[in-house]
Amino acid sequence: MNKNRIEIIKTAELSIDKGEYVLYWMQQSMRVNYNHALNYAIERANESFLPVLVYFTIDTAFPYINKRSLFFMLEGLEEVKEELTNRGINFIIEIGNVKDTINKYLKHTMLLITDKGYLRYQKSIREECFGLIDKNYPNIRIVMIDQDVIVPVNIVSQKVEYGAYTIRPKITKMYLDYLDFHNLKEVDNKTKLNYQNIDIKFLYSVINVDESVFKSEVYIGGYSQAKKILYDFINNKLNYYLASSDPGLDLTSKLSMYLHFGQISSLEILEHVLQAISNKQIDKNAGDSFIEQVLIRRELAYNYVTYNKYYDNFLFITESWAYKTMNEHANDKKEYIYSISEMIKLKTHDIYFNAAMKEMLETGYMHNYMRMYWAKKIIEWTPTFEEAYNIIVLLNNKYFIDGRDANSYAGIAWCFGKHDRPWKERNIFGKLRYMNDKGLERKFDINKYINRINSL
Repeated sequence: MNKNRIEIIKTAELSIDKGEYVLYWMQQSMRVNYNHALNYAIERANESFLPVLVYFTIDTAFPYINKRSLFFMLEGLEEVKEELTNRGINFIIEIGNVKDTINKYLKHTMLLITDKGYLRYQKSIREECFGLIDKNYPNIRIVMIDQDVIVPVNIVSQKVEYGAYTIRPKITKMYLDYLDFHNLKEVDNKTKLNYQNIDIKFLYSVINVDESVFKSEVYIGGYSQAKKILYDFINNKLNYYLASSDPGLDLTSKLSMYLHFGQISSLEILEHVLQAISNKQIDKNAGDSFIEQVLIRRELAYNYVTYNKYYDNFLFITESWAYKTMNEHANDKKEYIYSISEMIKLKTHDIYFNAAMKEMLETGYMHNYMRMYWAKKIIEWTPTFEEAYNIIVLLNNKYFIDGRDANSYAGIAWCFGKHDRPWKERNIFGKLRYMNDKGLERKFDINKYINRINSL
């Protein structure tokens, strides 16, 4: 593992062999494969012939948690539990806030390892936990591993990057140094610890969350599903990726939801694509186009939420030119105004928008190009830019399986000019990029998309 992934949060003098196990608090990276933090925990445990305990908490206070996101997460955790058990690694799931549930496990360890979270709530629960340890457990060392991006955010840049063109050269000159995962090590001490774990199947019925957003019947969570989708993408779609903007062709990878829950690593995806290019299995131009998304655009989003602490506040999401043009067009007359209720009920005049809404509501996913169109229409049909922003964030975080994500916030901000450029001035949008139904009809056989969604 590249040492730049390792962040020492707290040092301590005592050796880890004074504890009963090495504790890995798994939260962002809900996987066994390509998990640097788990590998690090195994290495430290083997040094003192200690067992490893992986601890996970289901925090029902997590923003926007609902039945759809919970089921997808639990489907992944079922696989994690099985894989860890087969490897002789202890796994425990708790329900509730970390501060309230981790105490009994901290009492018996000298080392806590955790993966890194990037959004505000993820950071806050880690800071609360670290504060608890500072106050009550001075002899515990804390190590955090940055592993859900390919190159750690602070290594690439120390500021908010203006766009893909500014971050691209920084990442491309160093990312090969971070192809740094080989095989997960075996744990030497497979002692079964005396902690009673909760049956994950039982959790489906006892955890109370928002049930208004039902479980997706199209997308199933878990690493095995992610790998199946990845292989299908590489074997059957990636060669045609240059045409993936066409909603009717269904050529996107659909890996974003698995990346969001950390059920698969972006590093593993990248390595498979690089290997397919090297083997001449896929066209290099098509492969490079996808790598641009998983390596450059995705990591640009993590740069955005890391260095803009107000990434979800409309007043701070975009550039000065964008706010200027929005202010100048704040009072432009709008032909249509729709409420959020009308949008959800598919009561707009735009059949393409309604189809995109239906895909989101029914499946938890929306074609990437249609997400841009969908958000632009909400801007066009809502009284103010700020109100439009809040509606987009609400719908995104509530219905998308991959919502509540760095990519989400950066993508929404893009619709308001972030990581984009000024365009020709027009009514309502000013110099913000504009999208309309005529563009969909001109570029694509958009009826293929309509028919596919109507068949859901």
